[in-house]
Amino acid sequence: MAYVLDQREKVTREVRRVTRERLDEAISMLSDLDESSADEIEDAIHGVRKRCKEVRAAARLVRSALGDDFDRFNREVRGAADLLAPIRDAHALLGTFDDLRATQMATNDAELEVVRVAQAAVAETATRGVIGSDPRIADARALLVSSRKQIKHWKIPDGFDTLGVGMEDTYRRGGRALRRARDRPTDDRMHEWRKSVKHLWYQVRLIERAAPSVLGALVTALDDLAEALGDDHDLAVLVERLAAHPEAFGGKQAAKRARRLARSQQADLRRRAFRLGATVYAETPGAFTRRMGAYWERTAELGPELATGGIAELAHEEQRTARGSEQLDPAHVIERERKYLVTRVPELPEPGVALRQGYLAIDGAVSVRVRDAGDDGATLTLKAGRGAVRTELEWSLTGEQFAAAWEQTRGRRISKTRHCLPSEGHLVELDIFHDDLDGLVVAEVEFDSDDALAAFRPPDWFGPEVTDDETYTNASLAVNAPRGTPSRRPASHPPPQEAGLPAVAPDRHR
Repeated sequence: MAYVLDQREKVTREVRRVTRERLDEAISMLSDLDESSADEIEDAIHGVRKRCKEVRAAARLVRSALGDDFDRFNREVRGAADLLAPIRDAHALLGTFDDLRATQMATNDAELEVVRVAQAAVAETATRGVIGSDPRIADARALLVSSRKQIKHWKIPDGFDTLGVGMEDTYRRGGRALRRARDRPTDDRMHEWRKSVKHLWYQVRLIERAAPSVLGALVTALDDLAEALGDDHDLAVLVERLAAHPEAFGGKQAAKRARRLARSQQADLRRRAFRLGATVYAETPGAFTRRMGAYWERTAELGPELATGGIAELAHEEQRTARGSEQLDPAHVIERERKYLVTRVPELPEPGVALRQGYLAIDGAVSVRVRDAGDDGATLTLKAGRGAVRTELEWSLTGEQFAAAWEQTRGRRISKTRHCLPSEGHLVELDIFHDDLDGLVVAEVEFDSDDALAAFRPPDWFGPEVTDDETYTNASLAVNAPRGTPSRRPASHPPPQEAGLPAVAPDRHR
């Protein structure tokens, strides 16, 4: 789905959805790099870093609610992006230099061509390192997988107030950074302003649907401003490298020519950026945030803006909308998990989250379920594969969509309360089952890698492992729930198919 929050849904659910979907895309991009071409690698690295920035901006928007959880999440996502920065920078600098030469009408300049050839070699080396299974790719992926797991535990108050605190702070930081850069436009100060502009751009994009007629123009202005400041930063990095290693770029004379052109272009970019920045940051932070909040509340109260215009324009808009209707995009990750029975429940620090889930279909190694997690929202999940490692596809559902699907799960439902407990560097999801399965307690632990899965040593309060026991998959439990918990089922009870229930083929699904 789009990188935008839906005012009709709870803030917690929407922020979780957006960050989870973006991280899933980034993880998938890194997972597919082994079979990618050089151009595809360049695009994928850029895409991953962009998604890292998007999720950091979204988390920053609700930083006041996340507290200490924000610091850990932000640190891991930023760490993943930083690992990939040298790869991205090599290609970005080459592209910036090409744009610089085109602007100066100096594409046939022999001295500048020497500089370009040198930078192209740097970019090629960076790509070749990724093709050769660069360990930074695996490390970055592990950080993103770890950060994704944290999202499910975020507790964010509903309403715009929480978003407003983060947006006001971002706007204030941007205005302050603009004033500092305008007073003394050093490379470092321009870079600090750029980061604030990018954060605000992502955050306004998140609430754009609250008032697209107004916020669409602001998003465009922030995009233009961020692009100018991004080029300014790339030119600054290029100048620094040319000054530090002129011999690597054709010698002092060629490097000096290139630096002079870069500084000249920076001056023009900064003049334009300062003027646009004065418009964007014309309001006080409080006034800006109140305006954004008013848009949000009007949309929550009255619904989204409608296309407006003459009869012909409206007809054209309806046709365009019909052709471009959004489709749901699934989140896609590889799930590694081990499962254990629990006979001695530890002290539980929180009330947990009530879950109800039902199965639409169960066919061998594939199952399709819907789950309602209250304030955390509803999802439709497809799982495929056997054993401890499976593929998972997940879609967010509206309340109406869940209700319609739930009616189709009769006879294949379970309810439970989930508690999340830290244990020796891992997060344990402790499920306490209810109704027909009352008394059953199961602990599940997810892992970032096959090595971590194999090396795990369960704490002493865990009981026997049932990862490969089909009896304790959630799909099997849902179908057989009327018979009670597995340990209490009488041996004389007829098998599912004789009791009028669908048989469950062996699978390993939650």
